[in-house]
Amino acid sequence: MGIPIDEEDCPVCEEFKDGWIFTYGDLVTLLLCFFILLFSMCKYEIEKFKSVAESFKPLPAGTPFMEEGNDSMVEQISKNVENTELGDSTNVTAEARGVVVSFSAQAFFEPESSELTADARKELQRFAQLLFLLPNPIQIEGHTDNTPLTKWSSGWELSGARAARVARFLIETGLEADKVTAKAFGANRPRFRNDSEIQRVLNNRVELIILPVEE
Repeated sequence: MGIPIDEEDCPVCEEFKDGWIFTYGDLVTLLLCFFILLFSMCKYEIEKFKSVAESFKPLPAGTPFMEEGNDSMVEQISKNVENTELGDSTNVTAEARGVVVSFSAQAFFEPESSELTADARKELQRFAQLLFLLPNPIQIEGHTDNTPLTKWSSGWELSGARAARVARFLIETGLEADKVTAKAFGANRPRFRNDSEIQRVLNNRVELIILPVEE
C-alpha cells in the first residue's frame, strides 16, 4: 500500500515539466502552414510580374525599351487595372520613351482641383504595389486642355500641382523619392485637337511613365 502524498509536495516529473513546448511548437507549425498557403495563392502573379520586370535590363542612355519587354509590361499592368473602379479611365500604352500609364484627370481630380479623389487614391495605392517591384525611374507628367481656368493662372500651374500630388502620394506610399520626378506641360502637349468636349477630356490627364534604367 502506497503512502499518500499531498499534491503540493509531489515533485514535477522531469519527463513532462516542459511539455508546453510541444504544444507551442504545434501551434507555430500550424501558423506557418497557414501563411505559406496565403503566400502561395498570390505567388504566381508576383513571380509573373517579376519575370516581366527582369526584361527591363539597364540600357545605354537614350536607348528605348526592348519592344518585347514593353508589350509584356503593358499586358501585365492592363490586367491589373482593368477591373478597378477607374479602369475605364486608365490607358496603358508602349512608347519609345517607356510604358505610359495615362490617368484621366476628370476621374482623378475634382474640376480645377489638385487633390486626389478617394477612388484615385485607391487606384494609385494598388498600382504602387507593381512599381515597388521595378528598378525603373518613374516620371509623372501633368497635362490640361485649353479651357480657360478660374482658380489657376494657367494650365501649367494646375498640371504641375496635379503631377506633384501624384508623385507625393506614391512617395508617401513607399516608393523611393529619388526614383520619382514630376513635370508640368499644361496644354502644350495635347494628344488630340481641342475641338470637342471629348477631346478636351482626353487631353486633360496625368501620365505616369516607366522609364528605362540607364547605365
